[in-house]
Amino acid sequence: MKLKDARDLYYFYSGKTSDLIRQLGLAGIAVIWIFKFEAQGTPKIPQALALPLVLIVIGLAFDLLQYAIATSVWGIFQRRKELSGIGEDAEFKVPRQFNWPTIALFLAKVLAIVAAYVLLLGHLAATIV
Repeated sequence: MKLKDARDLYYFYSGKTSDLIRQLGLAGIAVIWIFKFEAQGTPKIPQALALPLVLIVIGLAFDLLQYAIATSVWGIFQRRKELSGIGEDAEFKVPRQFNWPTIALFLAKVLAIVAAYVLLLGHLAATIV
């Protein structure tokens, strides 16, 4: 295996994971919405579903932040390189720290959605039985 092959697999699986996180987040919100009820004319959700909902929203916010930060970091970096007069095909080094915020947000969004689903599935199991 070549380094390029490993990198391509990383990009493929991280992209798929992000796609699934978004789908699971929206599906989780839909499932929680099914359990809503009216109390004094106001829609409410069961208290047990409040934390899963918050975790889903946080996970989706981390997803947005991951891509917004990556876009900003790499956009600014490439623009600085462009303004420095470096040629299109020139090789240069990139600080490792550039990816740290996006890796942290990637892991955080996955953990938030997984935690939300653990709680949501626990509630569903208790409700169905």
